[in-house]
Amino acid sequence: MLNEIKNFQRTDFSTIIPFRITDHNYGDHVANNVFVEYLHEGRVQFLSSLGYTEQDVEGVSLILSELWVKYVNQAFYPDKLKLEMSATSFRGTRFDLLYRGFDQAEDLLVLARTEMAAINGETGKPIRMPEAFAERFRR
Repeated sequence: MLNEIKNFQRTDFSTIIPFRITDHNYGDHVANNVFVEYLHEGRVQFLSSLGYTEQDVEGVSLILSELWVKYVNQAFYPDKLKLEMSATSFRGTRFDLLYRGFDQAEDLLVLARTEMAAINGETGKPIRMPEAFAERFRR
């Protein structure tokens, strides 16, 4: 999985997220748990760039069903996170988002994968991933 994330070929979305001084922990670097928040922020921005929200992707809602994170280097204020994302592995009710995060010097900070599941927003039951959404990433 590590190599798949590190070497993904197609970047579907990229964004810059500034580190905040309040993101630091007692070790005086950005806390590990904060990177999960950055992944969420990146995911929301990615979906928004396509005209979607987490509550409405072609009529279905998305929930995070799995999270994997590899912390590579420490991050420090006032630097910024360049987050690159790729949507992959569409299957049934799920797909993966792969993430690579770099600082302004292009040093790798974090690698991550989230498995996203489609659900019916009203019932909370799993539902098939909309083909129109998946097809955007198969081209």
